[in-house]
Amino acid sequence: MMPIESPPPPPNVTQNVPAAHRSAGGIEDMRDKFTRTTPPTPDDAARTREFIEGKIEMIRSDPRLSDAEKAAAIADLKAKR
Repeated sequence: MMPIESPPPPPNVTQNVPAAHRSAGGIEDMRDKFTRTTPPTPDDAARTREFIEGKIEMIRSDPRLSDAEKAAAIADLKAKR
């Protein structure tokens, strides 16, 4: 990988949000609005396991991680299965 000699400047970010769309109360906790309304299904559990298995494989093949880092990350993910 070739290093970038001088990185480009960050983009100019301006947000023009109309006053009617701004919240006067700041950040609002919306977790309840997105709470699951149905019980988990066996298919959900299978997809979760597949997702975690994919993450474990990514960790195993990451050349930047040491064996100890890989073992710790994999153990953490296996506990979440």
